Amino acid sequence: MASTTGRLTGKTAIVTGGGSGIGAATSELFAKEGARVVVADLHGANASITVERILEEGGTAEPFAADVSDETQVEELVAFAVRTYGGLDVLQNYASNRGVVEHDLFVAEADTEVWARQLGVDLMGCVHTAKHAIPHMLATGGGSITNATSLAAWLSLESRPAYATSKAAVIGLTKTLATEYGKKGVRTNAIAPGHIVSPATEKMYSDEQTQVMLDHVSAPRLGRPDDVALAALFLASPESSFINGQVIVVDGGMSAYAPMVPTFRRLAADS
Repeated sequence: MASTTGRLTGKTAIVTGGGSGIGAATSELFAKEGARVVVADLHGANASITVERILEEGGTAEPFAADVSDETQVEELVAFAVRTYGGLDVLQNYASNRGVVEHDLFVAEADTEVWARQLGVDLMGCVHTAKHAIPHMLATGGGSITNATSLAAWLSLESRPAYATSKAAVIGLTKTLATEYGKKGVRTNAIAPGHIVSPATEKMYSDEQTQVMLDHVSAPRLGRPDDVALAALFLASPESSFINGQVIVVDGGMSAYAPMVPTFRRLAADS
């Protein structure tokens, strides 16, 4: 992680999905950069663990348990942040429904309820948070919103169609919010992570699986949550004040070349 510079000093941020992975890494980095962070997660215990780490490092943070697919809970989340810290400047949307992964089947095979549940969190969660956060940002002259999309929005996984569709819709929402509120000082961008592994999840992969992942990035290592958090910090900071309505890809170059390239490399090495 890069050294801190206080780029978010005096700012209040909400991070959804902040109890683990990219959301947790972003919450911790923002706190190190001076932000007062409300760490929101479906699982309140996970949010509290992230907050404990922030407090141990001398940062300022509060946990909040919320299901972002429920607008009432989101309204309460935003009200809590404003009441606790006096305003809201930054919103980071990382909450995603991982509970339907094994049921997110080919379109002709999946239960439509799976689609409702996936879209309810990944898309409508962003709608709900933006709806309730933007008025507070406008009241103080502006703010920054970053939504999490995915390479799956434009590169099919040959599975998880509900997830891919929700992430594509997030890009449309991001551009719409940027257009509607940009002139009023509220910028909205999106981050599209590639395959990101944490120290915990990396242990789940065999050496062969890890090599396959390495084959598909134009980098000497796999991506980590900190890589995405650093991009999020840039988008939340004044340094990106003229960036609006954009999708920042953090994938180690995975989407920069044709899919047959790793196979060609391997064939060349074996010849």
